[in-house]
Amino acid sequence: MPGRARLPGGEQRKASQRRARHPSLSRPTIGPAWRPGDKVYWNGYTGTFLRDTVDGQAEVLIGKRTYRIGRGELALA
Repeated sequence: MPGRARLPGGEQRKASQRRARHPSLSRPTIGPAWRPGDKVYWNGYTGTFLRDTVDGQAEVLIGKRTYRIGRGELALA
C-alpha cells in the first residue's frame, strides 16, 4: 500500500505512532540587530536607539529623555 508509513521491517506502525507530530526543525527567531543611531518606534513615539543592556532591554532616546525598553517592544521607524 503506497503512502502508508511502515517500519523498516515492513510491519505497520502502532496506532499511537501513526499520527505522531515531530518537532519542527525551525530555528528560533532572532530579532533585528539594532545599531546605535537607528530610528526606532515605540508606543507612538519615534526615538533613537542608543545601546543594548545586559538584561535584554534597550536604551532609547526620545526627545531629551532616555528610556529602558524591552527589545521586543521596539519597531523600526
